[in-house]
Amino acid sequence: MTRVLVSGFEPFDTMTDNPSWEVAHKVSQADISPEVHAVCLPVEFGTAARQLLDQVDSIRPDLIIAVGLAAGTETIRLERVGLNLRDARIPDNAGFQPVDQPIDPHGPAAVFSTLRLKAAHSRMRAIDLPVQLSLSAGSFVCNEVLYSLLSAVTQWPAPVPAGFVHVPYLPDPTVPATIDQAVVALQILIDESLRPEPDEPLIGGALY
Repeated sequence: MTRVLVSGFEPFDTMTDNPSWEVAHKVSQADISPEVHAVCLPVEFGTAARQLLDQVDSIRPDLIIAVGLAAGTETIRLERVGLNLRDARIPDNAGFQPVDQPIDPHGPAAVFSTLRLKAAHSRMRAIDLPVQLSLSAGSFVCNEVLYSLLSAVTQWPAPVPAGFVHVPYLPDPTVPATIDQAVVALQILIDESLRPEPDEPLIGGALY
């Protein structure tokens, strides 16, 4: 059985919920193949990435997609790059607020998603999902999870596809995206990223 691991996050800052976890959980409960496992991560530097990698070691998935919240945005964002940077605009849930620190002092400046993002993006746009390719996952805990995940799996003898998706605050009625649309987007990304061929060579350059 093909296994997929998806993760979301607990609430943080002043929020009482986090739609990233609702999306990840709903995908894991859907009647689809492959077998999808979901884990809710703490919004804490260091701890979140370790807990995700612990689940990776336990489940041994064939695909890993982390999902996070980008409040203040309006689209589902397929993240292309994780940066070796901790620079927190607010404290994490443990009260830690690093400024201009590397995640790994000996690691590369950036790592790249290995999901079939452009192929998935094309399919999502074809059914009018509010989605965009995004160059950077920021510099908070979401970015650290992406950077740490990719740094780990790309060192394996047989690396698995892995990457990150940001969702807006989906319960907000002014946001032109819904929980159900985000679930569909994640299912499309899973389907595309389990394909063995390279990503589609589609135009996807952006200013940010």
